[in-house]
Amino acid sequence: MQQPQTHRGARGFAPFRINTLTEILQSYEWFEQMRTSSPVYQDEQTHLWQVFRYADVQKVVTDYQHFSSEAVPGFSEDSFLRDTVVAKDPPDHRKLRNLVNVAFTPRAVSRLDGLVAQITQELLDEALPQGKMDVVSDIAFPLPAKVIAEMLGVPREDWDIFRRWAISEPTEQVTSREEALRARQTMGQQMYEYFAGLLAERRRSPREDLITSLSRAEIDGEHLSEDELVNFCLLLLAAGQETTKNLIANAILCFTEHPEAMQRLIAEPALMPAAIEEVLRYLAPVWFLFRRTTTEVELGGQRIPANSIVLPWLASANRDPEQFPDPNRFDIQREPNRHLGFGHGIHFCIGAPLARLEAKIALPMMLAQLKNLQRVPDFPITVRSGVVFVIQSLPITFVAS
Repeated sequence: MQQPQTHRGARGFAPFRINTLTEILQSYEWFEQMRTSSPVYQDEQTHLWQVFRYADVQKVVTDYQHFSSEAVPGFSEDSFLRDTVVAKDPPDHRKLRNLVNVAFTPRAVSRLDGLVAQITQELLDEALPQGKMDVVSDIAFPLPAKVIAEMLGVPREDWDIFRRWAISEPTEQVTSREEALRARQTMGQQMYEYFAGLLAERRRSPREDLITSLSRAEIDGEHLSEDELVNFCLLLLAAGQETTKNLIANAILCFTEHPEAMQRLIAEPALMPAAIEEVLRYLAPVWFLFRRTTTEVELGGQRIPANSIVLPWLASANRDPEQFPDPNRFDIQREPNRHLGFGHGIHFCIGAPLARLEAKIALPMMLAQLKNLQRVPDFPITVRSGVVFVIQSLPITFVAS
């Protein structure tokens, strides 16, 4: 997906590249400076308006009448997001959002607890005799990929196709932006054709799975078009996989950085839901979004012209001391914790319920079974930073069993 370009200021943060963990930590210092000195700021090179304070960020992501998700270059235009719920405002948004209710019926969700625990245990059983694993490739990636594949009804022999699609994501270190765009377009076409074929097959031979439910779905008495259904499958795959993958990896990073919190969670697993919310605040899986102003609007003392592209920094809002006392402290019992880690309002991340469910089940299992869990010392942690914050690799050791 081709993204609007941003620019690193004197001590700023440059998305859409590989960053070291040190650079990520420095970005929080930049957020603090910008909240104080330039809370709503237009970058001279890109003309993007960047927003840093909690109240302003919340307004941008909530007020769809003034900050639209439609026709944003490189975000909701010229990408697979174009015709999805992510890229629509009311009234079109409501019809597509109702597909979420088809995907997450009480019956569908009730089946997931056991499935998540089963897959997590299978993955742990593979790693336990080794005494080491990479949290990203051995747990955080395969768990949500297998869960979302099972939900959709993807045949088990095709599960690895998700791995091929995920690892085919190019980086600027090894390819030009043009080559990266072509690779993404090819991958997007492959994914579209796969799900279109699966929907056609389920119409011929229905099963008890989400693909079948979607193929029969009616919203306001109308069947959805093939484009709408396939794009929803693609969005569900991306949202259901990326958010969980990054939440689990971010959680283990936070727990190993704060071993006293990890020991507390081992002793008191009931604290895990609150700890997950603190991970979502402290190291959010979604760092920023894009919006387009529909009219001239005033925000943070600045007048932003109509049709301007606005970048609200969720990661900065989540460290705003006006909303979160002592915001740089990792507190697994923080209350209240009205973070924006999954956005807010009508565009709240559709993958959030699935990510929370999987993390709530998988993380306590990991902490209970991986005795003396520690990060591999001196391993350079790198992050592919964009709209989504992706730890590339997170090796850990533990007592083999």
